[in-house]
Amino acid sequence: MNHHSMINVITHYGYAGIFLLLFIGIVGIPLPIEIILLGAGYIALKANLYIGGIIGFAWLGACAGMTLNYFLGQSIGLKRISMVTKWIKLSQSRLEKWAEHFKKHGAILLLVGYYVAGLRHAAPFIAGATRMRLAKFMSISYFGALAWILIIVLLGQKLGKAWHHIFTQFNHPIWIIIAAVIIGLGLLGAKMMVRQRRFSS
Repeated sequence: MNHHSMINVITHYGYAGIFLLLFIGIVGIPLPIEIILLGAGYIALKANLYIGGIIGFAWLGACAGMTLNYFLGQSIGLKRISMVTKWIKLSQSRLEKWAEHFKKHGAILLLVGYYVAGLRHAAPFIAGATRMRLAKFMSISYFGALAWILIIVLLGQKLGKAWHHIFTQFNHPIWIIIAAVIIGLGLLGAKMMVRQRRFSS
């Protein structure tokens, strides 16, 4: 599903569409949900919605997706989860490696995971599989979801009217490069934070 299809879903279903897209985007279906959050102002005008409603339903959808993945991880375990996540290039060995880091730096990985492709989907699975307390998971992941959504929406607001041009030109290769740079910076940030915690412990 590309960004045009997602905008059509939001235009047709409104806030329920926002909730659904964030939910399935967190559960594991690869959707460019960042572009929807970045363009929240543009979408609000196009679909006759309120920014506050977009943020609220996006947060609810993200929290629902994170919670579902947590319980799936708790009940299924990493080995069975890897049979599904291999389709988004997350092997069992990679999940197990993340699980080892998660035991020491679970809170950081949950927070940083929202900004890193793959880790955003895997983090709640791993939290459930490693038996992180539900109350701790909910408090960290729900706060992280709200911060992630607000940061991206506010960034989009700063770009303002440029979003009409961005949405019409999104298939241009430059946006693929920009997305790759953002993902790369997120991975670098996560690696540096884990390394710093390791040295300080």
